[in-house]
Amino acid sequence: MRPRTLALAALALLVALAGLPVGSAPAEARPPPEAVCGVCGETFEETADDAGVPLTVESSALRVRVGDDGVGTWTARVELDDQSAATFRENPERLDSVVRRTFEDHRVFTDDRRRLETRMDGDTAVVTFEVPEMASRGYGDVLVVDYFHDDGVRGTVYVDADRFVVTGPEGSALLTAPPGTRTNETAAVWSADDGDASSVGSQTYLTFGPDAGLATAAAAYANLAADSGPGVLTNLAWVAFVPTLALAIGVLLIRHFDRRFDDGRGARRFGPIVAGLGVLWGLCLLVVRAFSGSFAAIAWLLALQLVALGVVSAVRPEALGFRRLVAATVVPQVALAVATAITMPGPNPWFSLSALALEAAVVLFLPLGYAARRDEGTRPLSLAIVAAPVAFALPLVPFGGYGVLFVGILLVVWVLVTLAAGALVYRLGWALGGESARGQADDSTRTTA
Repeated sequence: MRPRTLALAALALLVALAGLPVGSAPAEARPPPEAVCGVCGETFEETADDAGVPLTVESSALRVRVGDDGVGTWTARVELDDQSAATFRENPERLDSVVRRTFEDHRVFTDDRRRLETRMDGDTAVVTFEVPEMASRGYGDVLVVDYFHDDGVRGTVYVDADRFVVTGPEGSALLTAPPGTRTNETAAVWSADDGDASSVGSQTYLTFGPDAGLATAAAAYANLAADSGPGVLTNLAWVAFVPTLALAIGVLLIRHFDRRFDDGRGARRFGPIVAGLGVLWGLCLLVVRAFSGSFAAIAWLLALQLVALGVVSAVRPEALGFRRLVAATVVPQVALAVATAITMPGPNPWFSLSALALEAAVVLFLPLGYAARRDEGTRPLSLAIVAAPVAFALPLVPFGGYGVLFVGILLVVWVLVTLAAGALVYRLGWALGGESARGQADDSTRTTA
């Protein structure tokens, strides 16, 4: 890509960013926090104490089953101490009164409860009610639960139960959930076992479908895009703007300095350096114990690619032409991303394609350097590298528990690492392009002679 083209693109991005609305409101404008359950913790204890029934909540669990009609059935099971449990068993009306007062006197997330019922099951108080219009049916028979999503400004919705579980209709599969939640194939779970007190983010969406296939997952993301609309694009722009601009400038600088300060060293000199970079990357993966998940699989593939390409470049640089470099860098990454998306369980198979964007950007510097040395078309490769932050962030929208700031900082750190590694990989591609040019010149000379 020409420097002038990149400069114009950067200017366009700056103009677009200037037109974006403010992404967050001042902290003082936020409403007070709300409990997702209400009767699962301290608020229930306080209300009961005021009503003359001192009690202790031993443990609590809240389960929400969202039906095909979008109506959610909320069931709170609250285990009480022996004395208060006996009091409520003897006087069920008193339990009902305390529960209703808890909902009336405290800030609770649900304000449209219907068919509220209370009962005792041994020492466990059971509170059930229904909440209408929690979800709607979208494309591909996907059920989109947008009840927890809020485009405006709201207070923190904290989980006051030891365990909070949301499931879809019977037999449905969970397709998407906020990254901060535990998941299995059918449910999203917020648990006190996770350590810190958990909360339900304002950008939380849950989607359920008849199966967990790629086509259904794609339909789920299409529904999320349609439902969240401009807000999704705004968040994506805030997250990807700085990393994209930094990556564009970095690619420009790498290309400029390699062309200006080319010292003529060949691929046999830079091959071992890139191979060593792959070994170092593998050691880092060992230290962090990256042994499971699609991100880890693709990260290990990157290490193997760097080692293999570095070794081949040092031993037989003439064997690596432009087409072979593109195939060696792109095909294994795409094949593994698709394979992990299909075979690895989880609510978001598109994380594999998100990982692909990060890892492929590094190895694409190799054919980019080769093409730049041969003065061939480099624009598609440059655009593919620069677009990596957007391609990474897109499967994560909406950002849920991570948040825009966290993902943006994560991408900036990744850009710096990518540019540092990419400069070495680009230099190897540049050297390979020089080897090929010299080989063709020698062949031409022999033919003429």
